[in-house]
Amino acid sequence: MDEEDNAKGELKRVDHLIYVTLKYTRTVDVIRNIIEKLISTLNHKSNDIFLNLLDNKKVSSVPSVPLVRMKDLEKQFSKDKKVKDIVDFYILLKKIYNADYRAKEEYRKNVTLVTREKEVNIEMLKNYYELTQDYVEHLNTLE
Repeated sequence: MDEEDNAKGELKRVDHLIYVTLKYTRTVDVIRNIIEKLISTLNHKSNDIFLNLLDNKKVSSVPSVPLVRMKDLEKQFSKDKKVKDIVDFYILLKKIYNADYRAKEEYRKNVTLVTREKEVNIEMLKNYYELTQDYVEHLNTLE
């Protein structure tokens, strides 16, 4: 199974988590799981791009640390503004995921994950999911 399949698989899991699991299980743990899957999707995609760059001898090695890989991706495609947006989005997701958090209105319609950086509700998760899909499609064009 190659990285592109992994990225697509993660997006399918995110879709299911948002539109099925979160509908019946309104908890902050599900929100964190969705954010983790979005991060994983971008990790798989960036690794896929670096493997392709390695095959084309444009880079000498693939960084093993995902954040370093994303920063290097930004350097590789420095003229592409959308890649910078992708890296910034990735960093935001990592900050949200790694931050101390608390639940607000858990088990209710407006369940929200509250961190110092941001409050993440179901509507924002849907936006993050659509943004991730858009970014994965854009990254596919870079290969």
